[in-house]
Amino acid sequence: MAVFGEINSFLDFCERVKRWFGKNKRPATNDNPAKRFFELFEAHGIHRNQIPRYVSQKLSLTDVQDEKSLLKKLDQKMIDDAAELFAVNREWLECASPDIYIAHDFYKRPKKFLAFIEEVLSKGSDLQGIIYTSATEESPQREDTFILLEEDFSIGEDQVLSRYHICNNWHFNYGKSRAYLTACVAAAWKKDVFLHGRKVPHEFITKYAEGQNLLSEEVRDHSPGQHWHPEDMALDPDKFLAGFREGHNKISALETIIRVQSDDEQFTLNEMYSVLRGVPFSEKLKSLEQSEE
Repeated sequence: MAVFGEINSFLDFCERVKRWFGKNKRPATNDNPAKRFFELFEAHGIHRNQIPRYVSQKLSLTDVQDEKSLLKKLDQKMIDDAAELFAVNREWLECASPDIYIAHDFYKRPKKFLAFIEEVLSKGSDLQGIIYTSATEESPQREDTFILLEEDFSIGEDQVLSRYHICNNWHFNYGKSRAYLTACVAAAWKKDVFLHGRKVPHEFITKYAEGQNLLSEEVRDHSPGQHWHPEDMALDPDKFLAGFREGHNKISALETIIRVQSDDEQFTLNEMYSVLRGVPFSEKLKSLEQSEE
């Protein structure tokens, strides 16, 4: 089993190296800030003719008819404002980086995740999310899961826009990673930030988890893949441990979730949610841990 673990770790390392080299590719020669400016607004459901209403500087319809016209008016403040409006990487708009969305890594840091969603909610925004995973019981330990948070916020009286926040670096079949992911799910639900789940092909994960592709209409509006319930992991120990074989990985998952929840109840769903009907989730986990010893 150790040999297979080393092989999986090596394959995951190779995948990360491949992504690193991909990040450092030079932009296409026909790329320019105006083109990316248009792409950003259109990816968020805003037609280029509507862009002037969202830009504080004066832009006319003539200015947004083509890239050449926009380039004459586009300045640093417009780029900065657009990046802030949609929570994207300013350097991507400047054609200096392939990273569009700023990906967040909350592995081993559930308190940071909780602080992040509290900060978003403090702005008066509505927040919900989807956990995308390609993991199966047979798949190796690899980066196969990410959280996509959608922040809906108001501009003016009746205009609502969305920002997207990617939380990546989750390895669903690795015990500690699933434990911290479960803690984040519980904390979000207790803040009424409901994280739904979709099972998707691994190609989907590699395409979107690093934040290097604009979210297409298919992703934003139709949520591809098969539905699953992430909250079940925080309610039912059998669901939390599903797919783990006996041994170190399973024990590690149990020890981690018990420690995190014992340290802070914010990462435990209220017993009123429990599907175990009278058997507290924490007690059930501890009994399972003892049986593994």
